[in-house]
Amino acid sequence: MTAITLTDAAREWLAGQGGEVVLRWSTRHGCCGGQAAVPVAERGAPRRADGYTEREIEGIRVHVAGDLGPGPYRIDVEGLFRWRRLVVEGEMGRR
Repeated sequence: MTAITLTDAAREWLAGQGGEVVLRWSTRHGCCGGQAAVPVAERGAPRRADGYTEREIEGIRVHVAGDLGPGPYRIDVEGLFRWRRLVVEGEMGRR
């Protein structure tokens, strides 16, 4: 099972934003042709539920992509006021 933790700030922010989060890979491309998969967290539910497992962590529904590694992953929130966003610390993947 993928190890996931939510900071208190992320849990409180997500609770006020509908109580759901998606944790998945996002491919990032480098300037010289390289690429890396980095974990990202997005508030809300996935557009398509297939390929995700769902579980509840401290009152937040977390949708985890099936191809995500074992982790651990730590979801936090940063920014001020309406410019807040989720950030993920954890292992990087290969694509």
